[in-house]
Amino acid sequence: MSDLLSESNSTPLSSADIFRLPGSPRNAEPDFPAVRAVQAHWETLRAGRVCPSRAEVDPKPLAHCLDVMFVAELVAPTVARLRLCGQQLGELLGMEPRGMPLSVFFHAEARVELTNALQQLAQGARVTLPLRSPAGLGQPVIDGVLALMPLTDHEGRITRILGVLETRGPAGRAPRRFNLSAPMRARSGHEAVDTAEKALRPSAPMRPEVTTPRPVKQSAEPTRAPASRPAVKGRPQLRVIEGGKL
Repeated sequence: MSDLLSESNSTPLSSADIFRLPGSPRNAEPDFPAVRAVQAHWETLRAGRVCPSRAEVDPKPLAHCLDVMFVAELVAPTVARLRLCGQQLGELLGMEPRGMPLSVFFHAEARVELTNALQQLAQGARVTLPLRSPAGLGQPVIDGVLALMPLTDHEGRITRILGVLETRGPAGRAPRRFNLSAPMRARSGHEAVDTAEKALRPSAPMRPEVTTPRPVKQSAEPTRAPASRPAVKGRPQLRVIEGGKL
């Protein structure tokens, strides 16, 4: 794991950058008080650093948020595996989520953007993603927020994630999986970069495959065209050859 993350952590960000979505209100946190409380606790622990360590996280001040919180491990710069999970996460999934990848809560089309977010988080960025789970049989539409905050291990590497997945309304029939409410925009420093657009940008169109006909192997001797018979004009006649026998 250290080998996988050493390259990603070689140039950490100088401050905690935040991902937000265009069109979403900047003050949307009051609708999700657990997200707001955990982010404030993380900022207090950070104290001007890139991020705090896993050992500094104290669950006592966050006792009222534990059912929607989780701790994940970055087993690769783009893969996070759940280690500790609150009860509500299990209710959303309909099973025990510990040991599963974080992407288990996302539809396939949204996992590319989650991968982009984890890549930035491995550099010290903080992530806030508004989510929506569409309606289905026995499943009402539910909105939520996924907040991901980086943590360091005892060696000072960013290998842990403090996360919150808070939703509004009844979950309905499990499992519930989410899409992002809008394409993700990543803000790194003072330069805005649309990482989702880059990741989902269609690649160059494939050129049609051109099949070159194989050359026909020619024999050493030129092929002779069959001799054509001279055209006979008029009615055919017999010719008498002298000395011939009947």
